[in-house]
Amino acid sequence: MFGYVRANVADMAEAEKTRYRAFYCGLCRALKERHGQLGRLGLTYDMTFLTIFLSSLYEPEEEQGEMRCVTHPAKPHGYVCNEVSAYAADMTIALTWHKCMDDWQDDGKRTRKAYADLLQKAYDRVKVQWPRQTRCIEESMAALSEVEQRRDASPDAAANCFGRLMAELFVMREDYWQNSLRSFGMALGRYVYLADAACDADKDKQSGSYNPVVLMGKQPEDMREYLMQSLGVASQAFEALPLVQDESILRNILYSGIWQSYNEMIEKRKDGDKRGR
Repeated sequence: MFGYVRANVADMAEAEKTRYRAFYCGLCRALKERHGQLGRLGLTYDMTFLTIFLSSLYEPEEEQGEMRCVTHPAKPHGYVCNEVSAYAADMTIALTWHKCMDDWQDDGKRTRKAYADLLQKAYDRVKVQWPRQTRCIEESMAALSEVEQRRDASPDAAANCFGRLMAELFVMREDYWQNSLRSFGMALGRYVYLADAACDADKDKQSGSYNPVVLMGKQPEDMREYLMQSLGVASQAFEALPLVQDESILRNILYSGIWQSYNEMIEKRKDGDKRGR
């Protein structure tokens, strides 16, 4: 369910690419510092977006520098870290732990259970520091599991569960902005779930796995309107927030990059149909 909230790098200026990668590397650095090398395996562009988004809102003091790492040992690369990077790192651990446990329970993937076990102490620390967010994640994942078990055909039932999860993640602190942040996170979470369902529809139809797109009798192409509705709500909340710092990067992701996975899947289906004729 992750990997959808990413930048359209091809449409970025060089300075924007450098800044975007610096946030990504900063999150990776925060994961290592707070949770060790194993924490880095959960690194995603989705949580990078969370970091840039909340950093734009709160504009915390930044630590900037260059470093080498296991992934890029030869050449130093820039990074940006701040208090939001630390928060996003903790939320990454929480989400990764639950994703691993979900894969274990649904598909019996032993490697995922083993990774969850290795992250257990880190997740326990995150639960102590961020009880509101982790409680919401646990409740939302449990509710989502119930929806999947009863095979609810409504796209809203499952999408709302994931939306509530994302809504709480965007509220790092309960302050003046919390309602707008929850509205944005809710809509973004709905989009991510529905986009994931659309992209997995063909595979899930063959395997019999739960997928509301399949249960509705829809084709992935039919989901574009649903996705546009969710992003429309997210856009309204986004435009109402005073996001100036790194605004161009955020707009690139929200209005262009976020469509990449869905559009790529649609094009592959078209190519497959042409070859099948």
